[in-house]
Amino acid sequence: MKENIWSKTILGVYRHLEAVADAIDKIILKTALNSYHFSLNTNDVYQTSNKLIELGERKVTLINLKLLVEDVLFKMEQKDADILICRYVENMKFKDIAFEKKIGMRTVFRRLEKAENMFNKKLLSLGYTSLKLKNMLKDEAWILNHYENIASSKNEELSVKSIAL
Repeated sequence: MKENIWSKTILGVYRHLEAVADAIDKIILKTALNSYHFSLNTNDVYQTSNKLIELGERKVTLINLKLLVEDVLFKMEQKDADILICRYVENMKFKDIAFEKKIGMRTVFRRLEKAENMFNKKLLSLGYTSLKLKNMLKDEAWILNHYENIASSKNEELSVKSIAL
C-alpha cells in the first residue's frame, strides 16, 4: 500500500528535518547577506527574492511535516508510538529495541508493523493520502528519493515472496 510507504518515509526522514531546516536558514542568511551589493539590475533582485521565498516555503513544508509526525505520534497509543520512536527517531536496531523493551525479536517486528499500520491509519484520518503527501513534498527530492527506495525494496520483497510460492 502506497500510504504505508509514505508512513515509513516520513518517519524515516523525521530525525533529519530539523537539520535540513537549519541548513535552509543558513542558505537564506548567506543569500540575504550577499545580496547587499546588488546593482540596480532588477532582474538580480527579482531572482534573489524568488530564491529566498522558495527556500522559506521549503522550510515551512519541513516544519509542517515535523509537526504532522509529532501530532500523529501523540494521537497513537503510547506503546505503538514508543516503538516507532525507537526505530525511526532514535534509529535503534531491532535487537536493541528487543533488549530495551525486554521482548523477543519476533515481537519487535510484529509491534513495529502494527505501529506502522496505526500511524498510517492516523495519517489517513487526518486527510494525508499518498497524493496529498506527494504534492506537499514535491520539492523535496531527498524525501522523494527515500520514498522510492522504500517502494523499490517493497517491490523486491513481493517479487521474492511470489517466486518462493
